[in-house]
Amino acid sequence: MGFNQLPFLLTAIIPLTVLTYYFFRKKYVEKQISSTLFWVEVMKETKASPYLQHLQRNALFYLQMLGLILLVIALLQPYWKTKSIAGDQIIWVVDTSATMLSKKDGQTIFEGHQKEMLDLTNRLGGKAVTIITTGTEPQVILRNETNTKTIQNAVKSLEVTYANEQFPTTLDFLQTFISKKSTVIYLFTDAIERDQLPLELPDVKWIVKGAPDNLQNISLQRFGAKKVEGQLKAITQVKNDTSKEQQVTISITNETGKVLTNKKIIIPANKEERVLFDNLPDQTALTAKLKVEDDYKVDNEITILIQQNISKILVDQGLQQLVQKAFQAMDFPVSIVPSLQLGDSKDDAIIVTNQTRLLEQKKQPVLLIGRDDKKAKEVKGELKTKDSNLFAYAPIKDVYVNELYPAFRDYKTIATIGDAPFIQISPVGHITVLADIQMTDWPLHPSFPLFLWSAKESLASSGSDIGTFSPNERRIISLAGTGGGEKGYEIFTQGGEYIRSFEDGNSFIAPTKPGLYMMKSGNEEKRFVVTLQQQEKVITKGTSFEYGETMDKKATNFVQQPLVPLLLLLIITLLLVEWEVQRRYGFTH
Repeated sequence: MGFNQLPFLLTAIIPLTVLTYYFFRKKYVEKQISSTLFWVEVMKETKASPYLQHLQRNALFYLQMLGLILLVIALLQPYWKTKSIAGDQIIWVVDTSATMLSKKDGQTIFEGHQKEMLDLTNRLGGKAVTIITTGTEPQVILRNETNTKTIQNAVKSLEVTYANEQFPTTLDFLQTFISKKSTVIYLFTDAIERDQLPLELPDVKWIVKGAPDNLQNISLQRFGAKKVEGQLKAITQVKNDTSKEQQVTISITNETGKVLTNKKIIIPANKEERVLFDNLPDQTALTAKLKVEDDYKVDNEITILIQQNISKILVDQGLQQLVQKAFQAMDFPVSIVPSLQLGDSKDDAIIVTNQTRLLEQKKQPVLLIGRDDKKAKEVKGELKTKDSNLFAYAPIKDVYVNELYPAFRDYKTIATIGDAPFIQISPVGHITVLADIQMTDWPLHPSFPLFLWSAKESLASSGSDIGTFSPNERRIISLAGTGGGEKGYEIFTQGGEYIRSFEDGNSFIAPTKPGLYMMKSGNEEKRFVVTLQQQEKVITKGTSFEYGETMDKKATNFVQQPLVPLLLLLIITLLLVEWEVQRRYGFTH
C-alpha cells in the first residue's frame, strides 16, 4: 500500500486539534437526583458499564472524529498495488468465427473471452492496447488505446461474424503492428496449434486463451435437394463428433417455417449418417434442422434454394416462324405448343409467347414477344439500349421498328425507340419485347438470334435467386437486366428485419448470420442464402498455453488501484449515521 499525496498529511492537524480540545474539556456530568435514596442505585448503574455510558454520551464526537480521519486519509490518495500485464506493447487478437458460439455451462466461448478482456483492462497500468479481429479481412478495432473506458466499450461491442478465422491471413496482418518494443500478444480463440504461430519473432510473448474441454457437437454437414422425375427429393448428412451414440430428429421446413416432414435417427459415436427424404412438396427454398442437445447450435441448420432445372423451351405456335426457327437452331430442346395449351404446361421450361396473362405466373420464366391484350401504335426515333447482360453478346444497332405496344408499369426498360420502351424486364425477371417480329427488320440483323440466346441464358439462370454466400463474403455481382437495380436494393431477413442497402455495381458483402435473405427494390424481390463454411462445423479440442518471453521478464510491473472511492463511500455512510444520532439524541453535553 502507498500514498500519492503525502503533503496532505498536514491536514491531520485538524482532527488532532479537536481531539486535544476534547481532553481539556470538563469531564463531569450534571445529574438531578430526586432523592438521596436513589443516589446509591445511580452510582451502581454508572460503575457497572462506564465504557458504554461514555460511548452513548459521546457517540457523535467519535463519529465526527472518524469521519475527519478518513477524510485526511482520502486526501493522501492511498492505493494498493496489483501486478500488471507484462510488455510495453499489448495486442489482443480476437477470434470472431462461428465456433466461438459454442456454449459451456450457460456461457459461450466468446462471452468468456470478453469477460477475460474486461478483467485485463483493470491491470493495464496505463499501457496501450491494440485490438484486432480475425477473418479474411482482419479488422483493427482499437490501435494503441490507453483509455480504460474506451477499451472496455470496444470489448463490449465485439460481435461474432460467423466467418472462418483465417489464421494465416490474420497473423500476417498482425505482424505489421509489432514494433521493436517488447510485445505481449493475447490470442482469444477456441483452438490453435503452436506451429501455426510465428514463434520466431523476437521479444514477443504469446498467451493463447482457448475453449473449455469436452465440447459436444452433432452437426448437419450437408443438405441438398433436387427435382427428379417431377418429384422433389432431399438428402442430409449428419455427423456425430461425440464419443456416445446420439438420437437426433431431422425436420424439413419451407421458407415460411412450415414443417414438411421429419425423421428420427440414431447416429453411432464418431460416425456420419445420410438421410433421404422423398416426395416433398414443390418448394423454392428448404431448411433442414437438427433437434439435438449439444454445445454448438449454429451448425444444426442449413437453408438452400431450389434451383430451377430448365429442361426445354416452349414456343407459342402463334408466334412468327422466324422466332420458332431461331430457337430450334439452338442446341437446346424446343417444343412448338398450341397457344391454348401453353398455360397448362407443368414442365420446368422457358415460355416464349405473346400471351400477357402468362406474365402473372412466377414458376416458369417468360419471354414475351408482342402483346395480345393491346394494340400497337406507330413510333419513330432512334433505338437506344442501356447497360444490360442481355446485350453483352448482342448489341442492337440500326434496327428499324415500325410499331410498338404500350409499356408495362413498374417494369425496367433496357431499350427504347425514341422515348417509347422497346424491351423491358419485369420485377420477377420476365423479359418483354413490345413489338411483333413482323413489325421490325430485326431478323435481318445478326443481333436477333444472339439476343434470343442471351434471353434464354438469362431466363434459365432463375432471375429471382442470386446464389449462395458465406458469412461476410465479398463478391462482385451484377443485377443488370433485372428490374429496379438503378434504385438500389435493401436487404432483409426472411422475417422482415432490415440489414443494409446495396447499390448495383458496388461490391456486395453478404450478411453475417446464416439463413435466407431477400433483396428488395420497388416491386422486385431477389433471394439469396448465407451458409456456414464447412470449417466452422468442426469443434476441436480447446488449447490454452503461453510461449516466449519479453526482454523485461525479470521486471516487476505493478498497477495502482486507488482506495479513494472506497473511503468516500465510508465517509458518506458516516455522515448518514451522524445525522441519525443527532436526530435521535440531539447534541451531547
